[in-house]
Amino acid sequence: MAVVHRRVALPPVRESARAARRLLREIVHDVGRDDWLDCAELALSEVVTNATLHAHTEIEVLVDVSPEVLCVQVRDHDKTLPIERHYGEEAVTGRGLGLVAAVTQRCGVQSLGEAGKVVWFCVGDDKAGITIEDLIDAWASDLADKSPLDDNTVSVVLQALPVKLWLAAREHHDAMLRDLCHHLAARGSHDADLEAADRARSTISATLVGVLRQVAPEPAQWPATFDLVVSVPTDGGWRFSALQDALDLAEALAVEGLLLLQPGLPEIVAVRDWACEQVIAQLAGAPPSPWPGTAQPRFETEVRDHKGPVADWDATVVTEADRPVLAADEANRIVAVSRPAADLLGWECDELVGRRVVTIVPPDWREAHVAGFTRHISTGESRVLGVPTELPVLAADGSEVPCRLLIELLPNTGSRTIYAAWIDPITPGGTTEER
Repeated sequence: MAVVHRRVALPPVRESARAARRLLREIVHDVGRDDWLDCAELALSEVVTNATLHAHTEIEVLVDVSPEVLCVQVRDHDKTLPIERHYGEEAVTGRGLGLVAAVTQRCGVQSLGEAGKVVWFCVGDDKAGITIEDLIDAWASDLADKSPLDDNTVSVVLQALPVKLWLAAREHHDAMLRDLCHHLAARGSHDADLEAADRARSTISATLVGVLRQVAPEPAQWPATFDLVVSVPTDGGWRFSALQDALDLAEALAVEGLLLLQPGLPEIVAVRDWACEQVIAQLAGAPPSPWPGTAQPRFETEVRDHKGPVADWDATVVTEADRPVLAADEANRIVAVSRPAADLLGWECDELVGRRVVTIVPPDWREAHVAGFTRHISTGESRVLGVPTELPVLAADGSEVPCRLLIELLPNTGSRTIYAAWIDPITPGGTTEER
């Protein structure tokens, strides 16, 4: 039998997480079980924050305490179930599922159908435990989708949607909106319609992942591009405008250095603008227009970066090297080139410095490069650092030079992250040239 039973209704605002924590602390102190507080408070913060960010409905928090266990239920009126996201270890978003599982004895979700859902967890002296695999099975998969807010929908076609690029953009969008929410709440600002932006964001991404999982079970088997059909409310175009506005605001704040995140690469901004504008245009009666791709000259020079050129780094390790090597910063901008690298690629050194790395990436490889680099700067995840990789490099005349690349971080006493790409051309016999 519970010795304490408390219930509170909270609005869908950022401050509700603080109010829920305050209630929890009062109850835990009253029953003399402060040893439960840290884990319970962390889990409650995560669940209530997710409800405010994604459910956008009134939240009800129910706390029951018995001598052996403290159980918390958080109810909202959005029927969308929590989803697990497979983001990197350094990601600033997408880890709530694992976090709640890690700090509680038991947790899960109960669907209430059209009435919404209840997310619950327990901490205490019982050691039943639950694995992350059990939790994922109980909480459903990331096929969950935001349902349209009404039954009047139309089908919008996103032709040739770039799968890897969009999934990387999705991770960046998630992190940006979460960071923006915290920034605006701290300042009492209402400069963005975050509810509308979140509903638009989830419509495309969740639909894409759901369809791709039906096409092939593993991401490695997913197609490079896909004609995605998305159901959108007939009056829903304004939500996609709100998404653009919110992400534009977040990008501007990131450029000023006011968010935790790096600004998005130009291609990441371009693909979400294209998707949003396609939805808006097709709702107005326009025919679909396919994604134009990233092989555009503007992407070779356009940089969204608040730090500017590198001024506190000794570039001689690159500029005086006797083998082909170039260095780039976290904005994917080339900051130094060796003479042998310039000769190999048919450029002058000062012509390459200041351009983006995609300048030397063949068009067919650019979206994969941008997707991988975006994940790296957003999450710290990298599959290529320190691993020799055979890839073609694009020369100034448009030819492709088969090369073996080794990318590594360079020592840097300043505030910038500098990457070096050591380039060894591969001879027709399949060996690298000695230099």
